Amino acid sequence: MRLRSAAALSILLLALAGPSAGQSTVNPDSAYDDYAVLLTRYVHNGEVEYAQWKADDPPSWRRFLAWLESADPTGWPLAARRAFWINAYNARVVAGVLRRYPIDSVRDVGFLGGWVGGFFSRREHPVAGASRTLDEIEDEILLSDPLWDSRIHWGLSCASTSCPPLRPEPYRAADLERQLEFQAATYLNGPAGHRLDPEGRTVYLSRIFDWYRTDFEREAGSVRAYAMRYLAGAALEALRAGWKIEYLEYDWSLNDAGR
Repeated sequence: MRLRSAAALSILLLALAGPSAGQSTVNPDSAYDDYAVLLTRYVHNGEVEYAQWKADDPPSWRRFLAWLESADPTGWPLAARRAFWINAYNARVVAGVLRRYPIDSVRDVGFLGGWVGGFFSRREHPVAGASRTLDEIEDEILLSDPLWDSRIHWGLSCASTSCPPLRPEPYRAADLERQLEFQAATYLNGPAGHRLDPEGRTVYLSRIFDWYRTDFEREAGSVRAYAMRYLAGAALEALRAGWKIEYLEYDWSLNDAGR
């Protein structure tokens, strides 16, 4: 009788508990709270205090990475899935840097300047129940339908000076539209986003426009038309006047606040 009662109690507790942790029923926004504190503490003006982050090794960081690994965003609304994978990419980039820190650049990982066995192609990032590469998260999930959105390019931070800056807050479904619009406008109007050469009548745009040209053409018809959505002032006038478009050299030096 005692065994039956214990079994019945176990069944009741399982029923009350609902689906297993692996099914990730936790509200994703509440799960970002730990991550939000970490970003506020270690990210300043797009630069990251990697040395301090690694020295502290906060339990909340390990807890958040474990949640990313076990979460299953499959059935979430579109904006929540998009926010999850952007956060996952950015957090796993940080994790990859911390694992190897101190380094001068993510291009120091692998061979031939990172083009062989490099930082972004290593299968060392457990997210949503599978070990993934950063390239897979970006190209096969975020930049593929149904999650595709050209503004994702401005939300992904690759731990380098020329990359879009890491926001000091997580991406959240309710705020995602505002956050991505802000990222696009601030990055493209900053020094990593464009530079003007009045003498040569040339607008130099981020190399991201060159690498992912088809995404911007898909969105706006051309790189010029897309850039004109966000650039302001003299840069916008230059594009309107038909100045030539070239692309900036990419600075892969680590976005390290301690440099």
